[in-house]
Amino acid sequence: MGIAHFSVLPPALVTYVEQHVTNLVHRTVENEVLLLLVQVGLILGLSRFMGMLFARMRQPQVVGEMVAGIMLGPSVMGTLYPHTQQMLFPAGTPLELLNILSQLGIIFFLFLVGLEFDFELVKHRGKATILTALVSIAVPFFLGLGVGLFLSARGQLGEAPRIPAALFIGAAMSVTAFPVLARILTERNLQKTRLGAAAIAAAAINDVAAWIILAFVVAIARSATSGQGHGKGEALRTLLLSGVFAAVMFLLVRPFLKRLRAIFDREGRLSQNVIAALFLLILAGAWCTERIGIHAMFGAFLLGVVMPKGTQFVRHVTEKLEDFTVVFLLPIFFAYTGLKTRLDLLNDVSLWLYAGLILATACVGKFAGAATVAKAFGSTWRESSALGILMNTRGLVELVILTVGLQFGVINDKVFAMMVIMAIVTTFMTTPLLYWVYPQRLLEREIKEAEKAEAPGAAEKVHPFTVLIPVADPRSSGSLLQMANLISLASENRRILALHLRQPVDRPEFRTGLREAREPLPDEPLRVLVNRAKQDKISVEPLSFYSQDVARDIAKTARDRQANLVLIGFHKPVFSRTVLGGTVHRVMTSTPTDVAVFVDRGMLAPHRVLVPFMGGPHDRLAMDMAGRFARGAKAEITVLHVTTPKRSGPALNAKAAVDRAFHDPSQPLPVQMRVVESHDPAGTVIEESRDYDLVVIGVAEEWGLESHLFGWRSERIAANTPTSLLIVRRFAKPDPTEHAPAQVIEAAAEAAQ
Repeated sequence: MGIAHFSVLPPALVTYVEQHVTNLVHRTVENEVLLLLVQVGLILGLSRFMGMLFARMRQPQVVGEMVAGIMLGPSVMGTLYPHTQQMLFPAGTPLELLNILSQLGIIFFLFLVGLEFDFELVKHRGKATILTALVSIAVPFFLGLGVGLFLSARGQLGEAPRIPAALFIGAAMSVTAFPVLARILTERNLQKTRLGAAAIAAAAINDVAAWIILAFVVAIARSATSGQGHGKGEALRTLLLSGVFAAVMFLLVRPFLKRLRAIFDREGRLSQNVIAALFLLILAGAWCTERIGIHAMFGAFLLGVVMPKGTQFVRHVTEKLEDFTVVFLLPIFFAYTGLKTRLDLLNDVSLWLYAGLILATACVGKFAGAATVAKAFGSTWRESSALGILMNTRGLVELVILTVGLQFGVINDKVFAMMVIMAIVTTFMTTPLLYWVYPQRLLEREIKEAEKAEAPGAAEKVHPFTVLIPVADPRSSGSLLQMANLISLASENRRILALHLRQPVDRPEFRTGLREAREPLPDEPLRVLVNRAKQDKISVEPLSFYSQDVARDIAKTARDRQANLVLIGFHKPVFSRTVLGGTVHRVMTSTPTDVAVFVDRGMLAPHRVLVPFMGGPHDRLAMDMAGRFARGAKAEITVLHVTTPKRSGPALNAKAAVDRAFHDPSQPLPVQMRVVESHDPAGTVIEESRDYDLVVIGVAEEWGLESHLFGWRSERIAANTPTSLLIVRRFAKPDPTEHAPAQVIEAAAEAAQ
C-alpha cells in the first residue's frame, strides 16, 4: 500500500514524496558507508530494546541481544520481509564490513572476559569442587562427541571432517558461561552461600579447562580443514607454538603489565599512552594466536588473564573498554551471527528432532555431570540440582565458539542453527529453573546462616534498638549517620545498620560482579559513612548487596534485621513534586516498622526541637522521637498543639498526650507546650519553626504531609520550612484508647467528668 492510497494528500505531493524516499533508499543502499550506518543504527536500537525486554523478564540481557540478532537475519526478518532484509543486509562487501567489526568485537570481548577471570577463585579448592568441574566438562564433552559422530553418520555434517567436527561439537557442549553464572549468583546475593561458592569455583575451573580443550580442538580442526595435507604434524606444531605463546605471556608480558600498573599508580590516572600500549598488546596477542593456527580471540583472552587482578588499574581499563565493546561491537557480532543463523534450513521434522537431541544432550550432560558428583560428596538433591542448572548456562561464549566452528567449516549451517538454539535455550532456562528448584526462602535462609557464621556473636545480643539507614547519595550519608546516632543515644543497647543497595552489574556478558561483592565497602556512600563513623567513634554495621527493587529490599532488610526504625534521606522523585513520593512512598507504606524521612537543611545539633501535634497516631511517634532527643542529646522540646478555634478542650488533650510521651524522670529538661488556634496548621508550623533547629512531625493530611506514589501537590511544610525536618510515620495500627485523634480523646475526657 503506497502513500498514494491516502487521497487526502495532493497527488503531486504524494508523487514527490514517493520519488524522494525511493531515491534516498537507493542512494543509501548504493553507498557502503551510508548503508553501514543504517545497519549499525538498526542493530543497536533493536539490541537495546530486546535486552531491556528480557531483563524485565529476569533474564540476562545477553539473551535478548542474541534473540535480536536472529530477528534481523533470514530466519525472522528474511521470512516476514525478504525484500527489506536483502536490501538492508545484502551479501558481499556490506556483510564483510559487519564481519570485520564483529571480529574486533570478539577480540576485545574476550580480553574483557579474561580480565574478569581471577586465579584466586580456583586456589585451595576441595576435591568435591574440582571433580564437579572436571566431570561437568567430561560428561557433556563425550556425549557431544557421540552426538557429533551420530550426526556425521547420518550425513548431517556435510563435507566437514568427521572427527574434528565431532570433537568440536563435544567441546561446544562442555562450555559453561562463567560470567553469566557469576552474574546470576551475585544478583541474588548467593556468592557467600555454600551453593554459590561451589558454583563459582566449579565454573571457574570449568572455564579454564574448556578454553584449553577448545584451543586443542580448534588446532585439530583448522589443520584438518586447511587443505594443506599436514594432518597430525600441523596440529602438533600448532599446539607446541600455543604452549610457547602462553609461556611468553606469563613470563614476559605479565611483568610488563605490572610496570604499566605501576605507571598508573604513580600518575593516578589511566593515560592515553598506557591505553595505546594495551591496545597494541591486545592486537599483537590476537595476531599471534591467529598466525599460530588457533584463533585471534585466544590471544586477547590470555592477555586479559595475565593482567594483574584486584587493582584499580584493571577496573579503570575495564571501564575504558566496556562501553564501546559491549554496547557497540557486541551487538554487531550478534547481528552477524543472526544473519548466519538459518532456521529456515530446519525444514524437516527429523532436523528438529536432531536439534532436540543436541539440546537434551547438552542439558543432561551438564546437569548429570555436576549434580551427580555434588550429591556424591554430601550435598542435598536440591543443592545438587541447583548446581547442575547453574553449570548448564552457556550464554554469549557459546555463540563465539559456534561462530569459530562455522568459520573453519567444521560445522555447517544446519548444525550451526541447531547449536544456536541450544545456546539460547540453555541460557534462558537457567534463571526460572533455579527459582523453581531453589526458591527464594531457602536461599534467604542460607544467606542468614552464612552471615551468622561470619559473626557468631551477633546472634547472642538481646534485640538492641536498631536504626536502619539506607544510603544512596554520599552527600547525605554523614547527616543520616548523625541523625541515627542522636535518635539511638537514649538506648543503652543500640545498633546502627548502614545499607547500600547496589544496582545489578551493567555488563552481564562479561562482568561477574564478584570483585565488587567481595570488597568490604564496595560503594562510595558506604565508604563516606563508615569513615565518618570512625571519626565520630560511632559503631556502624555496613551492609551492601544487589537489588532489583530498592523499596522491597529495604522492607525485607528491616524485617530480617528486626529494625525499630528505618531512617531515609530526602531524594526528590523523578515523576513527582513531593518529598514523600516515589521510592520514599513505597518504603513508608511497605516497611514493617516505623519510618522517618530526614530533610537536612544544615542542622548541626538539635538544641531546640519543635513537635507539631494534632492528636494523630503519627504525632505520637513524633513525640517519642523528640523524647529520645531530650534524653540522649539533652535537647529542649516544645510541643506545638495546633487546634481550630471551634474545638474545645485542646489544652487538656495535648497535656494528656505529652504526659504519656514524656514520662521519663531522667529527662534533663522539661517539655514546653504551646497551644495555638489556627485555620492554617501548615502555615503555623512554618512560621513557628524559624526559631528551632529541628522539626519532628508526623505524616498527616492536616499537615499537608501524606505520602503518594505520584504526588503533584508540593507539601508546604516540607518545601517552605526553613529548618531541618524529621517526618515520621508509625507502622503499627494505632491503639483506639492511646492514639485516638483529638476529638475522641476530648469526648472520653468529657464522659469521665
